[in-house]
Amino acid sequence: MSTSLSPEQVAQAKINASHHNYLQRVATGFDDFMNVATDGNLDETISARAERFAAKGNEFAKLLNWGLGEIQKNHGLLANAGDLERAQEEEARAKAALAESPGNPS
Repeated sequence: MSTSLSPEQVAQAKINASHHNYLQRVATGFDDFMNVATDGNLDETISARAERFAAKGNEFAKLLNWGLGEIQKNHGLLANAGDLERAQEEEARAKAALAESPGNPS
């Protein structure tokens, strides 16, 4: 299981997540879909969920997290950082849309 990322690694993972190409965005969307289809949180990747559950001791999540870690070092931690970046980008888009909407009291 992964330990932790340095602040520099988190920052780089967030930059990478915000610059995904079309195929990477489709793969992330499929990852989100599979997570929700297996009763996970909306807009969380199954990779981030596996990291979270592995940290809590779930044996299946540990195995999944290990396998993903063989493909990409610190995959679960990087997935968490990417999920956070995408959530922050969506929050900013929603706030901008609300500010621009007609009849906004602010």
